[in-house]
Amino acid sequence: MSDDRTNLSAPGARQRPANVSLKQLRAFAAVAREGSFTRAAQSLFLSQSALSALISGLESELGLRLLDRTTRRVLLTEAGQELVPTVERVLGDLDQAAHELRLAAQARRGRVRLGTTPLLAASMLPELMHSFAAAHPGIQLLLSDASADVLVAQLRQGELDLALATFDQAAEPDLELQTLLADPMVLVCHADHALAARRELGWAALLDEPLLLLKPGSGLRALVERSFAGLQARPRLAQEVSHISTALALAAAGLGVAVLPAYALKAGGAAAQGLVGVPLVEPRVQRELALAQLRQRSLSPAAQALAAHLRACLAAPTDGRQRALAGTGLAAAHGAVKNKKQTAAAQSASAARRASKVRKAE
Repeated sequence: MSDDRTNLSAPGARQRPANVSLKQLRAFAAVAREGSFTRAAQSLFLSQSALSALISGLESELGLRLLDRTTRRVLLTEAGQELVPTVERVLGDLDQAAHELRLAAQARRGRVRLGTTPLLAASMLPELMHSFAAAHPGIQLLLSDASADVLVAQLRQGELDLALATFDQAAEPDLELQTLLADPMVLVCHADHALAARRELGWAALLDEPLLLLKPGSGLRALVERSFAGLQARPRLAQEVSHISTALALAAAGLGVAVLPAYALKAGGAAAQGLVGVPLVEPRVQRELALAQLRQRSLSPAAQALAAHLRACLAAPTDGRQRALAGTGLAAAHGAVKNKKQTAAAQSASAARRASKVRKAE
């Protein structure tokens, strides 16, 4: 007749989990360390009867005597000696994990993954990362640079905690966006371009210009398309590029004009390439630089610390147009164009005077 009962001692048999409490393990470790119930009870702030109850419960659960008690001292049994290193390791690991979690909760330790566009990663982020590291030396900040549509995909896949870029909010309802910075959209062209000396331009003036635009899927491209939507005409598309730096280089080579946020002039080294920016009006459009996270995913303390740092460093009033233009190089660029024309006019006048003198002398 076969025995249907499971042989728990057989190899591979499933063992019943030990129903042991953390208090019991700490009580046993204290007695083993102190060699005395009295001193162990004092170290744990327990009565001796409470400590004895914990030890008895542990021995009952394990089915083994762990301690031999005499009137003078407490000795570990063989089973108790085998258990000590395991208990000390478990308690040490647990205490270390709890310490790490407390540090993370205080935003003193952890890891945060931030994504941003290549232009911002190369210009704005290094200084922000340096100041964040100084304020939170225990937090590791990992940076990823990609286009806005790739950043959105990485957020959704859990590869990023936060993303800093220009997003099309209407197309991304699952993102929680907080605008940190806004600057005006401008026409970017070479200083020798016919439109370079204009103080401002309506969007309609760009319909006949060969445009250098970012590829569809970027927040900037969506912003530009919405701005042209009310003109009842399609702009001339010269090139679609993936990066702002490429659009700037093509504009510097005279292969078209770009429509970009004013910040791109400063960050992209436009002045060195002979580029200027002309503010666009009718309508006035601002690019919003936003911090994005998934609505349904909570931020870790480390990510919360980074978000707070970015808000403190970047958040600024957006209603001051002159303030928004400050530092972008627009005023300096227009001054350079004006000075260049004034210099050319002066040289022309001087040449005319010299020619007049020569004719009189003849």
